[in-house]
Amino acid sequence: MFKLNSLMIKMLIKNKNKIVLYGRAMYDENQIALINYLIKEKYNEKYKIYLVCTDENAVGAYMKIHNVFIVKSKIAGYLHTQTAKYVFFTHGKGMTTGKVSKSQTVFNLWHGTALKVLPCEDPDKYNSTFTYALCAGKFAEDYFKKLWNLREEQIYRGGYPRCDELFNSSDILAKLGIEKEKYQKTILYMPTYRKSNAIGREDSENNMDFLNMDNIDKFDDYLKTNNMLMIIKPHPYQNDLQVFNYKSDNIKVFKNSDLHKNKISLYSLVGKCDVLLTDYSSIYFDFLLTQKPMGFVIDDINSYGDKRGFVVENPLDYMPGEKIENLNGLTKFLDDIKSGKDSWIDERKRINDLVNYDQEGNYCKKVLDFAGIVK
Repeated sequence: MFKLNSLMIKMLIKNKNKIVLYGRAMYDENQIALINYLIKEKYNEKYKIYLVCTDENAVGAYMKIHNVFIVKSKIAGYLHTQTAKYVFFTHGKGMTTGKVSKSQTVFNLWHGTALKVLPCEDPDKYNSTFTYALCAGKFAEDYFKKLWNLREEQIYRGGYPRCDELFNSSDILAKLGIEKEKYQKTILYMPTYRKSNAIGREDSENNMDFLNMDNIDKFDDYLKTNNMLMIIKPHPYQNDLQVFNYKSDNIKVFKNSDLHKNKISLYSLVGKCDVLLTDYSSIYFDFLLTQKPMGFVIDDINSYGDKRGFVVENPLDYMPGEKIENLNGLTKFLDDIKSGKDSWIDERKRINDLVNYDQEGNYCKKVLDFAGIVK
């Protein structure tokens, strides 16, 4: 199939005014940032843009826009990716697995700087499917070179398009019914998934036990007393948990469907929060660009390391924030945040310099310019 696909890609004529943004059912923030920018800057007046995604809700906001087309069919998606001059993808390029044509520019944006181990069964075959791969910093570049056998001419050193959305000026919280001025601090909790039936993975014996139905009332009381808001954004692959359905004035849970319904990009929400609470998710590498504090929930680091694994020997050395193992540790961390204590400024700068080559923004334009897409 790889050889057949490669032959098809080589033979089919490419449309120089055609752009494909390819995502799986879970449409990635890099594609959302790119399509937002392409429309805002009126690239769609010159180019036809195809959003290949099986989840119509994820891209419903772009229906009925001039020269923007939603492609749900796998067969149609396959044909569009083979005949477009420009293709951008963020996950395994499942529908277009074949050697890239010299008449195409295929950009592997990926979906984050990896702290956790990624799979790649045949790196030489995989790296032949794209022209360029985005490496946000030396940390990612060193790992992707090893994982995918990247050649120097394939490397694009720049920022993720989605990071432009961190500095979105819109009143995102108001769109979600939140009055930010009511709270002293807004904390965003974004854990990666542990157990997922959707993709058949179990990366830890712990199933996000850190915050659960036995302790969430106590934590809610703490937030009320200290006039803080916790926003929980579950990973779309994580199995549903009771805690994700908890409702209070100080704890809000927003899933992908909530963001899509309100036409909000995830990273525009991330940028509006004062503090990030996460674990081994790549979100924190991007959040470093905001220069805001962060804390890390590591109650299952040994189990996660044994089952999934990390790309470095000691991941704690690359986590520039408080290490939290229980609810008491979390409230102590938030007490420091409230009092203005921040001991991690220098360490955040060190890791930021390691993981983000470009800290100046305007990432969407830079990626498009590099790919040769001009208005």
